[in-house]
Amino acid sequence: MPHPYLLLAGALWFVFGAVIYLYFGPQLMAWVKSFNLKYGERHSHHFRKGSAPTDPARRAKMFLWAEIGALVFGYLLFKNIIFALWAIGFVFFAIYYTDRLLHMRELEKFDDQLIDVTYAMKNSLKAGMTLQQAMQLIATEFASPAAEQFRIGLREVQLGASVEEALRRIEERMPNPDMKILVNAVEILRQTGGNMIETFENITDTLKNRKRVEGKIKTLTAQGRMQAVILCAMPFAMLLMLYFLNREYVEPLFTKPLGVVILTVVLLLVSTGWIVIKKIITIEV
Repeated sequence: MPHPYLLLAGALWFVFGAVIYLYFGPQLMAWVKSFNLKYGERHSHHFRKGSAPTDPARRAKMFLWAEIGALVFGYLLFKNIIFALWAIGFVFFAIYYTDRLLHMRELEKFDDQLIDVTYAMKNSLKAGMTLQQAMQLIATEFASPAAEQFRIGLREVQLGASVEEALRRIEERMPNPDMKILVNAVEILRQTGGNMIETFENITDTLKNRKRVEGKIKTLTAQGRMQAVILCAMPFAMLLMLYFLNREYVEPLFTKPLGVVILTVVLLLVSTGWIVIKKIITIEV
């Protein structure tokens, strides 16, 4: 029969857990649900079946099962609730960071298309088309994401927005300094008058020069980016290697309270170093 003190301790932990669940459980579950729905919606626009986005509710359920699986796997692997919470935290971070990477990739594609977009708009205006017709040409002839964004802009124009407002909303959805230059130029020309064809020619030349400078900067900072990846990955790669080669040597990091504290500090320091290095090697043109 278990010792009475052990029974008392177990009962106290059960009561403590029940109180925490009753007071914070609904709020926590509501946050998890809203997080999964939010990023399910965002991920559904990146993973498409043809031109239609995937089902956001289905993707939110996938996220929920991944979080539950990480919680159970982390606890069964390390027999420690702290590592189980780390595992589910890693899944939350992976969902967020994947969405950010996909959005950044979409922004980069849109940035690569902007020179061709300005060329198309300039040539359309030279051919006697209006700005709205030029937007229609981009929406039908270009690939995504430019075509998709200009299709959304055209629908806004059809619902009563001006061309300038539609272009401004495209720039808000796809933040880009070059797109901002284009939108500002169109708004100024509409208000003050001027030669729009000549303006688009100047914008095209400006974007080409900016792109050339950005390419040189990426080449010069490529070594710094690779060093950042290697330096930040090295502690975890060494830990994984030692874990499989000599598990007893690193096991205290996972089983002792001091080891958990050390791992937490290392994770915070590596994350801080990654942020600092990224700030140093990121140069705005």
